[in-house]
Amino acid sequence: SGTGDGLNFPKQVWNSASGYVNSRPSPANWSKTHSHKSVSSCKNKWGALKSAYQQVIFIKSTSSLTWSDEDGIGLLDKNWSVWNELLKSCPGVKPFTNKGFVHFATIEQMM
Repeated sequence: SGTGDGLNFPKQVWNSASGYVNSRPSPANWSKTHSHKSVSSCKNKWGALKSAYQQVIFIKSTSSLTWSDEDGIGLLDKNWSVWNELLKSCPGVKPFTNKGFVHFATIEQMM
């Protein structure tokens, strides 16, 4: 396997990932040009995805809140106080107030 503990990939995986991403053409509908992706940018993106996954796990463990991978938190009037308390203790969940995390199921399979 090319993974390390906790999906902390070894350097050769990041080299391969960077090479693969850089070999792909830009989609025609992108408004900006495809920029070169370094090993560190690929590694940082993976770190951000893992962090978002952990934030969603935390949200899902809060029993009085609902979650949708497409829409995020299903806030009802009665849940705003719970959400505000959660934001105080874990500010990293804030991006999911109004948006979901569409990569959740894919990352969950990897974990």
